[in-house]
Amino acid sequence: MDTLELIKYLEDKDTRRCGWGMDVIDTSFETMPSEFIGFAESDLQSSFDHKYINALSNAKRALDCQADRLLKLFGYYKESQDKFWGFPKKLELIQKFEIIAPRVLNKINKTRNLMEHQYIKPKSDQVEDFLDIASLFIASTDHYASNFIDHVDYINEDNKDYEKYSEVNINIPLSVTRRGH
Repeated sequence: MDTLELIKYLEDKDTRRCGWGMDVIDTSFETMPSEFIGFAESDLQSSFDHKYINALSNAKRALDCQADRLLKLFGYYKESQDKFWGFPKKLELIQKFEIIAPRVLNKINKTRNLMEHQYIKPKSDQVEDFLDIASLFIASTDHYASNFIDHVDYINEDNKDYEKYSEVNINIPLSVTRRGH
């Protein structure tokens, strides 16, 4: 099937996706985002005066770690480390891959920046919001961070023009969407 025939097949009203397959890619780090979230939750439960500072720092580590896992998936992690990409630049690239990275992540990062660079103590509600948003981001992107769709199957049983192609399997080479490590 040539490219034009494939496009026509895929655009046909009777063609539907019937399956796909995934490849597992190791994007892990020694400490994972969920662990940092756990540390932040523990920090909030502590009786220390600096619990909000520690919780915010650990929640930010969780965000950074998850962003780096996504960059690993697409082969940009090493470049991001070599060029010292900040969190906003990492998010910008993640958004280009059409992975949910809401603008609110940059907004909440400002809370952390005020603490880190202007030494302003975060308020409890700011830290709790930051932690909730970080947890939601990690939960919503976790399946991307280790699984990569490597083929999609389509079927069209109703259109006689496609009898010889009742089922089409499209393999997606990893090199198409992923850069070198």
